[in-house]
Parts: sequence; structure tokens; C-alpha cells
Amino acid sequence: MKILIVDDHKVVRDGIRFMLSDEPGIEIIGEAESAEAMFEIIDSEPVDVVLLDIRMEGMTGLDALKPIASDYPQVKVLMLSMHDQPGYVRRAVELGASGYLLKSAGRDEILAAISAVSVGERYIQSVLMEPLLADVTRVRGKSGRLSPREQQVLQLIANGSENKQIARELGLSEATVKTYIRGVFERLDVSSRAEAVAVGIRMGMIE
Repeated sequence: MKILIVDDHKVVRDGIRFMLSDEPGIEIIGEAESAEAMFEIIDSEPVDVVLLDIRMEGMTGLDALKPIASDYPQVKVLMLSMHDQPGYVRRAVELGASGYLLKSAGRDEILAAISAVSVGERYIQSVLMEPLLADVTRVRGKSGRLSPREQQVLQLIANGSENKQIARELGLSEATVKTYIRGVFERLDVSSRAEAVAVGIRMGMIE
């Protein structure tokens, strides 16, 4: 199994290499200190699993997930991060990561995660699961409380309507439409129209 380590801290890369170097069946084929350097390596030789940091200079690990998923679908990504907030875990999985570990994870857990994601399974470190499930439940709970008018506004946003068009369609002022949109954002726990539409589709709220 060919592994690529991507982290902007050399001490982290060295530690992971040392931890995995003697493991049968695992070959560390390279290291990269940035997402840009990672893509150069993936372009030049086969990679099975990328151990990817989130916070890096330039393109972040989260930014890199979509192009990996679209251009290199055979490459599995295991996020290795210091961030334990549920929002990071949820976002990474939504963008295509197969697994998520904290940098404090031990050798056995890292090996178990690599083994799982390499065969197409999902692996989330056990210590992260309870807060992640609570976060998902919270988001779903909010999304289920859209008023009928807010759902109408969300549907029109999904249809590509701007505020002025929504106001005309529903017989409202633009100021009122903006208020409804703020309510939609708050209840769906999002910060943009695109995110609102994505969550709405996922929750079956948009036709």
C-alpha cells in the first residue's frame, strides 16, 4: 500500500514516517509540505492513501478534497489533524475524506484507519464520534424547523432566484426576503446560499 504524507510541519511528517516505516505492506512513497506539492506527487506516481493535514499555507486540506475526489477518485484521503471540532470532521467527510484522525492518535489506530479507508470503508476516530453525532443531530434538528415560508424561499434560492425575484414571486418586500434568508441560514447552520441549497437537498427539502 502506497502512502503519501502531507503536512506543513516536518516534525509531524518525520514522526509519521518513523511510526509506519517498518510496517509490512506499507510503503511511504513521499512527503509534501503543501497541497500543491501533493498534487505534483499524485500526478507522477501511484498513491493509495493520503494522510492529509487540514491547516496548511496556501490551499488547505479541506480545499484539496474536492479536486482529489474529482480528479483522483482512486486515492483515499485520511485527514490527520489537531482540530477536534465536529464541524471540521463533518465538513471533511462531506467533501470526500474517507477518514479523520487526531494527530494524537497512536500507531495502532493510524494503521487501523489506513487499512479501513484503503478498502473503501469510513473511519472516524472513536473519540470524535459522539460529538460528531451530536452535531449532526443538532443540524438536522434545525433544518426540520423551517417555516413554510422559509421553505418557499429556500426552494426559490435553489431555482436560482435573486432577492428581487423572490420578493416579486411571494409578494414580499426585499427587506422581508432578506429576513427570511437570514432565518434559513441560522436554522440550517450555514453561511451561504450554496451551502443552504446543499443542506436542503441532502435533507429532502428541495424538489
